[in-house]
Amino acid sequence: MTSCFVCSQGRMPKFVLVTSIGTGDSQGAPPPQVYEALKPVLLEKVKAEDKLKELAEANGMEFCIVRPGGLKSEPATGTGVLTEDVNICGAIHRADVASLVVKCVLKDSTNGKVLSCVDKEQLFDQPAFEEFAI
Repeated sequence: MTSCFVCSQGRMPKFVLVTSIGTGDSQGAPPPQVYEALKPVLLEKVKAEDKLKELAEANGMEFCIVRPGGLKSEPATGTGVLTEDVNICGAIHRADVASLVVKCVLKDSTNGKVLSCVDKEQLFDQPAFEEFAI
């Protein structure tokens, strides 16, 4: 499911779109069998990301795209992170995604960014990567 969050703080609203790792230029991040199983959904998410970028440019609206890895329903761990690394793949708890999305809404540093979202302790064979500081 693709979701969004809009916030207005006395200026043009900011739109945060939550899609998935494996969308767009992160297509190579998940294992091939996972990508193939999710491919129909991921291709629709690409359309959503592209449409948001188009609308944001046309209307001068700030946006951020957050691409979480595999979602878990356990309580938050507090070890969720964002990165611009399109090769990262891992899992993350939904509550941690929610916390990071709120930070994206509130921080101008995320404007126009496409960020992968994982729990740094639940990575799938990923070498070192650079965290996006918010």
